[in-house]
Amino acid sequence: MAAKKVRAAAVQVRPIPRKVKETIFQGVRLAKTAAERGADIIVLPEHWLPEEVIPTPMDPIPGLQAVAEEYGIPIVGGAFFERVRGKLRLSSPVIGADGEVLGRQFKVHLFGREKKLAKAGNSYEIFRLGHYKVGVLVCYDVDFPEASRILTLKGADLLVCPSRIISRGIGPWQQYLTVRSLENRIPIVAPNVYSPPWFDGHSTIISLKQEPRTKIALPRILSTSKKGTAIAMDDLDLDLHARLRKARFADRRPETYN
Repeated sequence: MAAKKVRAAAVQVRPIPRKVKETIFQGVRLAKTAAERGADIIVLPEHWLPEEVIPTPMDPIPGLQAVAEEYGIPIVGGAFFERVRGKLRLSSPVIGADGEVLGRQFKVHLFGREKKLAKAGNSYEIFRLGHYKVGVLVCYDVDFPEASRILTLKGADLLVCPSRIISRGIGPWQQYLTVRSLENRIPIVAPNVYSPPWFDGHSTIISLKQEPRTKIALPRILSTSKKGTAIAMDDLDLDLHARLRKARFADRRPETYN
């Protein structure tokens, strides 16, 4: 797969209350469907497992690893509570195209009751997926401009943002995603859960296009408003974003930012 074009899939999962096994089966099935539709990278939402189970007694990672290995594509497994080296984390596992777990991004900016349950992450990781690099923003992390800027400066070609956003917050959330994409000249894949009445999906992929005459970069927003489970899928031109990013970042003046 060339780096120029990446077909990204944002998988919208519907957590089934008190049914972890069924929810995991659903998430894996949706990931497989996205793979069969030609996705080059698949991203699941934050808290897509039934959240009353903390930490979850069942591990969704093996099923996602099997899909990644079968179709030869990387999968960002969303974000969920996971005990890692004895500490409860909000963890986003990144699975390579060979089915191996490349690493985990721990949520840095914990939200609400998460602060009482989990230990926050303290770093921003870059994951190489073949010919391009990915950084992970876990939901609330996208609200803070430093997080996406650090990941972009560290070499990310694509940002993914597993999310759990309530219906009233969809508008502001999509604005955050759009601004982060514009200010860093980078595409963002942001799946959201569907769990009515509070969560109604709208999984979103943000990319940029350049107006030929003025050379202005304009946001291109793809969002699924389908109720229930869904897959948002879009072809992302990473080379275009790299050119836009190089031109914009050439005008940065870090010496003035202190």
